[in-house]
Amino acid sequence: MSNSKLEGRFTTERLVLRAFQESDTERYLELSNDVRVQPFITNEYIVPMGKKGLEKIRNIVNEALFVAIIETKTGEWVGLTVLLPTTPKNRDVMFGIVLSPDHWNKGYGTEVTRWMVDYAFQWLAMHRVSLGVYELNERAIDLYKRVGFVEEGRKRKSNWVDGRWTDIISMGILEDEWRTQKVGDT
Repeated sequence: MSNSKLEGRFTTERLVLRAFQESDTERYLELSNDVRVQPFITNEYIVPMGKKGLEKIRNIVNEALFVAIIETKTGEWVGLTVLLPTTPKNRDVMFGIVLSPDHWNKGYGTEVTRWMVDYAFQWLAMHRVSLGVYELNERAIDLYKRVGFVEEGRKRKSNWVDGRWTDIISMGILEDEWRTQKVGDT
């Protein structure tokens, strides 16, 4: 894990994770309104989001333990990643990531997810990192499994997408699983 920190920025091998700024709100709303993205990030109606979407984005940013804009090292906007506290007493955070479709299938999701999981355990002293993923997002499910997340449960047929019912999958990785994996990687 690269801990290079320059002016409020963290770096991975190919990417920069920088602080969210108010100017990013419109860009993220545009991404959230992309019909290729929206079914993978909400279980609400797939409709254009306006002011209500801006409010949601601001609430997420305000509630987040860690939120960052993902950019290439040349400054190209890739997406957003977040750690939201769920139960501080139990040191559990909810992980989220959304990438622009222009940057899908380049390994950026894996790179950021690994970095965020490492950061959550190594720097924030979390006990677990949790996430929810929609059954139709097979790429993301594969990515999370490669990083070490384990399926912990399913909310069956709970999300209406593209004319059919689909599952919402709960996944998590525990600190001791992460440590074991890190020992195996060295």
